[in-house]
Amino acid sequence: LIPSTFSNLKQIESLDLSYNKLNGKMPHQLVELKTLEVFSVAYNNLSGEIPEWTAQFATFNESSYEGNIFLCGLPLPICISPATMPEASIGNEQDDNLIDMDSFFITFTTSYIIVIFGIVIVLYVNSYWRRRWFYFVEMWITSCSYFVVNNLIATRYCH
Repeated sequence: LIPSTFSNLKQIESLDLSYNKLNGKMPHQLVELKTLEVFSVAYNNLSGEIPEWTAQFATFNESSYEGNIFLCGLPLPICISPATMPEASIGNEQDDNLIDMDSFFITFTTSYIIVIFGIVIVLYVNSYWRRRWFYFVEMWITSCSYFVVNNLIATRYCH
C-alpha cells in the first residue's frame, strides 16, 4: 500500500513509486504535496480513484499512472470497475509467478509420459537399439554393484 503518511513530506519534489507491486488505493492526502514536480505510480496494481486533479496533480499526465488498469479519474480516459475485473487479479499473492504452476505440471507430466512411450516404442521396433539398451543397462547395474561392494560395504579383516 502507499502510506498516507507520505503527505507529511512537505518539501518533496519527486516521488517515483513505479514497478513496486503496490496494491490498494492511492491516498487522497497526496494532494497536500505542493512542491511535487515528478510523480509516478506506473506499473503497479493500484485501483480506485486518482487524487483530485488540482494543484500539482493537474500537471501529471497518463504516463504517471500507466500499467494500473483499475485506476480511475483524470487524466485517465476509462475506468474499469473492480466488479468486472478477472478473479486472478483480485489480491492473489501468487501472481508473481511467470508461469501458471498447474499448467506447468500438467504439460511436464504429459511430456514425460510421451517421451517414455516414445522410448518404449523405439526399443520395441528396433532390435539393434533394444540390444544396445539392455547391454547399457547390464553394464550400469554391474558397475553399480561393484561400486557398492568395493566402497560401501565394510570389508572384514581376518587375523
